[in-house]
Order: sequence, then structure tokens, then C-alpha cells
Amino acid sequence: MTIENLKKCKYGLTHSGTFHADDVFATAFIKMINPSITIIRASSIPNDFKGIVYDIGGGLFDHHGNDNKKRPNGIPYAAFGKLWAHFAPFIYDDYIVKKIDKKFIAPLDLSDNTGLPDTLCSAIEAMNPTHEANGDKEFVEAVKFATVILNNLINHEIKNYEEEKEVKEIYEKSINKEIIVFDKHLHFTDYLPGTEAIYVIFPSNRGGYSAQGVPINSDTVELKRPFPASWTQDLPEYLTFCHSSRFLISARTLDEIIYACNIALKDGE
Repeated sequence: MTIENLKKCKYGLTHSGTFHADDVFATAFIKMINPSITIIRASSIPNDFKGIVYDIGGGLFDHHGNDNKKRPNGIPYAAFGKLWAHFAPFIYDDYIVKKIDKKFIAPLDLSDNTGLPDTLCSAIEAMNPTHEANGDKEFVEAVKFATVILNNLINHEIKNYEEEKEVKEIYEKSINKEIIVFDKHLHFTDYLPGTEAIYVIFPSNRGGYSAQGVPINSDTVELKRPFPASWTQDLPEYLTFCHSSRFLISARTLDEIIYACNIALKDGE
């Protein structure tokens, strides 16, 4: 099915009974592409059904067979992941497609396929009725909830994508490649880990300036060089704050925060 087919599709069908994050977010994504589609929940697929079928009955967007496809990292796809992989590349940049799958969809798919505990999956499942009912009304509410989350995630990643391009420009123009100064907080954890950058500085929304450590790669919070451990016990006079995890510091002025970063660089040598 092409995305144009989906946009014209009148009906979608998924399983009835207890709903989970997989079929809920899959439905939310489908309705984002085609808001007018009618979703049917059933225990089987009618012989004469014409529309998109997912999370039931085999086919391209089901995941219950022994031949279910896995990601390169071994995480199996569920219906939401398969729908996203199939349709999202026609809507969003590759950066957005990969980021949303990696940080959001893959954990949901893993939980649905293996039963591994996941907080969001538990929250969605808790929206099922506790009394004897088909759950269709609650399913609709869960889809609305999921739509808000998915829309916001996508918008945040679009913003991050644009900011990373800005970060790249700032870094390339910076004389000091280890301490990078921004005039506002920017998303930097995708581009800067692969550079010489150790710390970034930016105006704090609480006043003054903050500095943050650059991670060794975009998949971890482990820093190239944490701020000195002594600062968590004995805060220097030129600082107003040092996080106990040593990834963030604050100061009153730009000069003070730059000075602190330089001291931190020397401290780690």
C-alpha cells in the first residue's frame, strides 16, 4: 500500500479486545495520515474487507508470525514500527524517521513482542475498561492521547533537526573547538559528540549562563569529560551551581562560565 492509497482509504481494521500501545499508536499514526479513515476493531478479518489491516491476521503490518522482521539491532518490529517504517519516509526527513523509531517506537515494539515492562505501554493498557465492555470507547480516547504524544515528539525532533544544523555552523566558525558558545540553548547531542567539543555554553533560562558536557556519542549520557568532582562538594566562588551528576554547571556571567570550563579542561588533564 502506498501513502496515497492510505490517504484515500475509507477503512482500517485492527484487533478487538484489550488494546495495547502498539495498536493504539499505530491507529494514531494512520489517522494522522488520513484523518477521515474509520477504524474497525474485530476478532477476525471479513472476507470482503477492503482497507488497511494491521496488528491482526498476518500481512504486511502484522507481527505475530515466526518470520517477523527485526531491526539491525535485533529488536523485532510490531505493527506500529512496521507502519512507521513503511510510510514515515514519505513524510519526514530521514533524521526524523530514524530518531523517532530509535528513541520511541523501538522500545514499544520490544515490549509488545516480548512483554518487557515499559511505562508508556503500561499507561496505555491501564486505559482499558475494568468492567465488561468491548473497550471501543476507551480505545478512541487512548488514540487521542497517543496522537498528542506522537505529534509532539515529531515536532520536537523536527526542531532538533533544525537546531543541529545551526550547531554545526556555530562549531565550524568557533576558534575554540573545545568550548562552544551558543546565544541560546540548542540541541547538540547528535552533532557535537563526533567533534572536538567538550563543553557547550548557553544562556540559562533562570538567569546567568550554564555549561553542559558533551557526551561521547548520541546514544549515551556518558560525557567526554565531566566537570570536576570536587565542585559537587565545594562549589567555587565563580559558580552558582554544579549538578551532582557533573554534567551541568551555572554561573552569573559569561566570563565566569567560560573561566570555569577552562579550569575543568585543565583539571582533567
